[in-house]
Amino acid sequence: IKLFIENVENCTIIIRCKIISGFVEIVILEKEATIATFQADLCENLTLEFCDAPSGKNGILPGSSKLFWGDDKDDRIFHAGVSNLKVKILRDDFAENEITADYIANGASAEGNATAEECQFITSVVEGKLLTEKVVRNANSTGRNARAMTERELKEDEERKSKADDSLKDLVRIVDKNGNVVPVKKAPDPKPVDEEVQEIYASMSKQDIDATVAECEANKSKGNEAFTAGEYFQAVLLYTLALDKADALPDKGTPNSKPLFPRHVVMSNRAACFLKLGEHEKALKDAKEASEIDPTYIKGIFRQGLALHALKRYREALPILARAQKLEPKNKQIKQALQFCERRLAEEMRNRMKN
Repeated sequence: IKLFIENVENCTIIIRCKIISGFVEIVILEKEATIATFQADLCENLTLEFCDAPSGKNGILPGSSKLFWGDDKDDRIFHAGVSNLKVKILRDDFAENEITADYIANGASAEGNATAEECQFITSVVEGKLLTEKVVRNANSTGRNARAMTERELKEDEERKSKADDSLKDLVRIVDKNGNVVPVKKAPDPKPVDEEVQEIYASMSKQDIDATVAECEANKSKGNEAFTAGEYFQAVLLYTLALDKADALPDKGTPNSKPLFPRHVVMSNRAACFLKLGEHEKALKDAKEASEIDPTYIKGIFRQGLALHALKRYREALPILARAQKLEPKNKQIKQALQFCERRLAEEMRNRMKN
């Protein structure tokens, strides 16, 4: 479920249930509610107060200890392009912990195609104090990189791995046939990052791109299944998830590059859903955008013409449907739609002449 509220003043949003997963931009929480991860982008003078707010990792078993927000490592605030962000943790109306973050003061800078405003930061409780850190590895939706990491967290993760490897060496020994311990050759030190041959597209690694595209394709496929089953609202949601995720890919805004994910196809598919739901303005917007991304994509052109026809804008629909027929002259659906549009336009002109 998505809730969008724009252009309001003195607005309070109260969430009385536990947020399992999701994206929240601005929210005021009551004591009964909890949220583990919070995202704020392109805001100014934003204040977040966690008033006796429980952690998202509270145990559900009887007798389990209660955690407050910040007690768990996954209680985090993500923010990008935010100026003067004030975060307060209150216990019994007393400010136990507070910090002010600002993306410029915290060292945001443009990297690759990303602007300084897109530089991501994390504010969380570290050793009992609120701390703001820069994200050095963005999260994937799945796999071992599913968690966004700061430089401190990456270093701690490497130290844990190193200790685990050392413990394993102590447990496992190789002996020869005489029972003598065979020394294990030390693996060569890994090459520095700048010497590794790695395919990079702008500011995103190939591994991150592949994971993002895979999730986009999964939502696209589920959307297609929902559309086939006649579940058009569900299909719209799934197509929207795919498009939202695709926005993170670095090829957006680079028209001369090969697309990493076919946004125009998903946009056209969502337009088809809106046509089924009678949302003709939304269908027109999506179909038009799909045609702008790929002017040769026949379905985008055709659905743009259908949306204009449904809006009774026959004079605009006619040349677009004619262009679709020119690209695919044997398509019976396009031919019928074009003939129907011609008749409607002729009727409209006759009625005008009568009046």
